Amino acid sequence: MGLTEKLRELRWRAAGHYSRPLPDTFVGPLARKRALEIGGPSALFRASGLLPVYPTLASIDGVQWAENTAWHSLDADLGYRPEGDPRGELHVIDGVDLDPLADASYDVVLSSHVLEHIANPLRALRAWRRVTRPGGHLLIVVPHMAGTFDHRRPVTTISHMIEDFERDVGEDDLTHLDETLRLHDRARDIPSDDDAAWAEGRRRNLQTRLIHHHTFTTPTALALLDQAGLELTAVETRFPHDIYVLGRWPSGAERPENSSMLGEHRRSPFRIDR
Repeated sequence: MGLTEKLRELRWRAAGHYSRPLPDTFVGPLARKRALEIGGPSALFRASGLLPVYPTLASIDGVQWAENTAWHSLDADLGYRPEGDPRGELHVIDGVDLDPLADASYDVVLSSHVLEHIANPLRALRAWRRVTRPGGHLLIVVPHMAGTFDHRRPVTTISHMIEDFERDVGEDDLTHLDETLRLHDRARDIPSDDDAAWAEGRRRNLQTRLIHHHTFTTPTALALLDQAGLELTAVETRFPHDIYVLGRWPSGAERPENSSMLGEHRRSPFRIDR
């Protein structure tokens, strides 16, 4: 890391990007709501996290595509226990479809560092909207590519993600495998001495879900959520690599007016956003 980067990191630390909880505009609207979390639990949402949502919720169910993943070992028989005590049910289903779950059955959907692992993000967002009541919320966190092992990769365009939706791309898609194998910065990832096993885990992505199919900057993440029809209500981008968004699904078929919120990327700490 060069001197300029070190000074920038010190400024971000001083500004509280590592430790200051997110404003109540993210958490307050979710108090006493029925929630569904896709791909959790997440340390960000715990009482000690930067977005301490779990303690405020009336109840919370969870969705995982498998009980045992690279990140979690869960047991559906024990229910969903994001902070140790049972808070609801654990559904072992694919978070892209949510077919077994009823329409409008939750007030809010939570998701942290999941959307980048989904090959067809607009299809997933459509499913998340379906299970949320009209006027309900989505709280989502996605990684900013500039702060992660994706920083060498090209930014995924909104047109690419729309095309994936129109082509009904499935989770077995490996379009971005070669790009990942070539450009993934393993120095910023969990250390692995076995090169062959590391690559094989990504080739078997349908079984491992390790690939980041898409990369995000703040403008592209907001454009994707706008395309999905979400009304953006709070946005913040933090070092080292997180984009936080709270939004509300409109009660009717109207398109939300997000022009003012789409400009929130100008406050990002990442130069590529500006």
